[in-house]
Amino acid sequence: MSFAVVNGLTFSVHLLLACSAADFMATRVWGKTTIGVLALLIQGFLLMWTAARYDRRADQRVLPQEQELDY
Repeated sequence: MSFAVVNGLTFSVHLLLACSAADFMATRVWGKTTIGVLALLIQGFLLMWTAARYDRRADQRVLPQEQELDY
């Protein structure tokens, strides 16, 4: 899946839950940590992971083209 699709879908679900299920997102899981905070941390991790994968894949596509240009 595309970087934008994965992260856009995750953001949309998080936003929908934050707006429509505020009580659920405010449920405490451990100490002062809520489901909303955990969801935000997971979303941030997913963003960084997909960005790293996208960057690695983009480099693999560019490197062969750069090698052809070297004389």
